[in-house]
Amino acid sequence: MAVRGILFDKDGTLLDLGGTWLPPYRQAAEFLSGLTDCPGMTDSLMKAGGYDPDTGQWTFDSTLASGSNDEVLEVWESRLGFPLSADTRAHIRETFFHASVRHVPAVDDLAGLIGGLRRRGLVLGLATMDDEAGARIMLKQFGLAESFGFVCGADSGFGVKPDPGMVRAFSDACALRLDDIMVVGDSPKDLHMARNAGAGVAVGVLSGAHDGGQLACDADILLDSIADLPKILDFPVADRAAAASGGQLESGAGPRI
Repeated sequence: MAVRGILFDKDGTLLDLGGTWLPPYRQAAEFLSGLTDCPGMTDSLMKAGGYDPDTGQWTFDSTLASGSNDEVLEVWESRLGFPLSADTRAHIRETFFHASVRHVPAVDDLAGLIGGLRRRGLVLGLATMDDEAGARIMLKQFGLAESFGFVCGADSGFGVKPDPGMVRAFSDACALRLDDIMVVGDSPKDLHMARNAGAGVAVGVLSGAHDGGQLACDADILLDSIADLPKILDFPVADRAAAASGGQLESGAGPRI
């Protein structure tokens, strides 16, 4: 089996998660905190979403790191103890949307890396739990809109991670066999989605909210970041362990490069 298409996650994979999203998340939490009389509610909302401001650590399968905008709002509503009005939800969504103009790439030369993958003849897709419009703005910002043959978000109608719909939609839209697709992401939801869809390879990257121990059981291969992808693409799936010479095998997973 040779990889013909790569379906990327966005935040934590193509983009630096903290640099891109912590400022708008904090801004939104401060706004909601202002609707209460509770000191410390801002930090409480961040912790409820899966980020601890005191330690700077993301929790396993954090909603802020890998959930949809709707899922974030649901978690925050639960912590606040009252439903958010339509106007408040719209304001928070607007705050999240404007994060689209403050993208921080996860690697130094994102455009160069993506261009190299396209020159190999690979079909590229993007599947995010952000809204689709935000994903398209990001690609346009980095001059990559024409490089991706498929883009979807949590609002695109293909379901949400870890359901298989986004991978299947990429397969259908780009005429790819499921086992010819490599899924690359930084969260358990990304890797579970790959498994649920029957994708050929599930690659975990350690550039997001989860470490190798948290991704090991579900990844065929662990990479420090997407910058390491070219090291493995020339190898058939059965030989990719050999491509990770010098890497350490993590329990339940393929090699870490």
